[in-house]
Amino acid sequence: MVDIKYLLKFDDFKDLDDAALVYISEKAEATTYPVNERIIAEKESSNILYLVHGAFDIQTSGGVNQSMSAESERAQHPVFSSNAPGLYARCILPTEIIRIKKDIIEKYGIRHNRDKDNLDYDNLETVVAGDTNVKLIYEITQLFKSNAITLPSLPEIALYINSELNNENLGTKKLAQIVQMDPIIAARIVQVANSALYGGNNNSDSIQNAITQIGLESIRNIVMGVVLRDLFMPNTELVVHKMTQFYENSIRTGVICYELAKQIPEFNPERAFLFGLLHDIGVIPILVAVDAHAELAHKAGNLEMVLSQLKSHIGGMILQQWKFDNELVNNAREAYNWERDVDKADYCDLVQVALKHSHLLGGEKIDGPDLCDLPAFKRLGLEELNLIDNITVLKEISMRVTELIKMICKA
Repeated sequence: MVDIKYLLKFDDFKDLDDAALVYISEKAEATTYPVNERIIAEKESSNILYLVHGAFDIQTSGGVNQSMSAESERAQHPVFSSNAPGLYARCILPTEIIRIKKDIIEKYGIRHNRDKDNLDYDNLETVVAGDTNVKLIYEITQLFKSNAITLPSLPEIALYINSELNNENLGTKKLAQIVQMDPIIAARIVQVANSALYGGNNNSDSIQNAITQIGLESIRNIVMGVVLRDLFMPNTELVVHKMTQFYENSIRTGVICYELAKQIPEFNPERAFLFGLLHDIGVIPILVAVDAHAELAHKAGNLEMVLSQLKSHIGGMILQQWKFDNELVNNAREAYNWERDVDKADYCDLVQVALKHSHLLGGEKIDGPDLCDLPAFKRLGLEELNLIDNITVLKEISMRVTELIKMICKA
C-alpha cells in the first residue's frame, strides 16, 4: 500500500475519484533501490512503474538514452514506455518507485499516449508473392507472427520528445529543457542549426537558440535521424552493410523531400523531411530477424527480395506502434505503390519523386516507372522544375545531403 498523496503527484491519477484512488493505493507497492541497482523493463511487463524519489539513467544495450529525476517533467510519465529486451533503469541516486499492476491501470481507463495498438500481423500473408524466395519470405513472416521478433522500440527520449511536440502549447524553453536530457541529440541540434542548411551563421550557441533557429518541427526530424542510427546494432557483416545503406538512403530521401517541398507552397519542408526519413523504416525489423537467425542471414542473395516484399507493411506497423500519425503510417505502406490512386498531391508523392531522384545523388536505382510517367510527379506539377536536367540544383542538394549525413551519423 502507498500513501494517496504520492499517487496525486502524477497526472495519471489526478482525475480519479476517491474510491478509485483508495483502491489503487491499496494495491500499489513502493520499493526503494540503492545506487547502481538495475530495474529490468522486460521483468516488469505486467507492471507500470512511477518514479517517486531519486533518479535513473534509462539505458538500453546500446548505451544511455535518458536521465530521469523525480523532480523532472519526464517523471510525470511511467518509467518505461515499453518492455523491450535490453531496456533497463540504473539508479544514480537512492531511488523509490511505485509499482502498479497494468490490469489495475487499465481497469480505470488510464491510457498513455505511448501505449501500443494491436498490430495486424495477420495481414502479412497478403503481401507474400509466389516466387522463388517465397520460402524465405514465409519463414521471416512466421517469425513476426509468432512474436519471435520484437519490433524495435524508440528510445525513451525520442518517444517523449515526439509526444511533447504534439502539444500545441509547447514552447522553445520547455523543449530545450527536454532536449538537454540527451547530450548527443542536443549537440546534433546545435550543429544542424549552425549548418549551411539553416544559413551557417554559427549564432546558435545554446539549445534554446538552436531550436528558435530551426523550428520545432525540425527537432523531430533531427531526433529521429539521431536515434535511427543506434536503433539496431547488427552483428552479421551483410546486415551491418545493409543497415548503413538504409540509414544513409533514408536521410538522403528526407533531404530531397525537403528540397522538393520548398518548391511547392502547399507542403511543409520539415514535415516532408520526416516522410522521406521514415518511408523505409520497415527495413529495420527485417534486418533484426535476419541478424538474429543464422539460417536466414547466409541467404544473402535473397535479402533484397525479402525486403521488397515485406518492408512496406512492416514499416506501417512499426510507425503505428511508435504512435506516428496515420498519414506517416500510410506513407510507409504506400511509398512504392507507384500507381496509387489519390485525389490530390500529398507527402507520399514527394517521397516517390525523391526516390526516383535519389540514385542520382549516390543512392541505389529504384525500380518503377520513369519520372516523367510517374503519377506522383504529375500530381505535384513538377514538370516545369525539370530537376533532372538542372545540374546546379542537384549539386546543391547533394551538398546538403552529404553535410547532414556527416553531422547526424557521427558516433
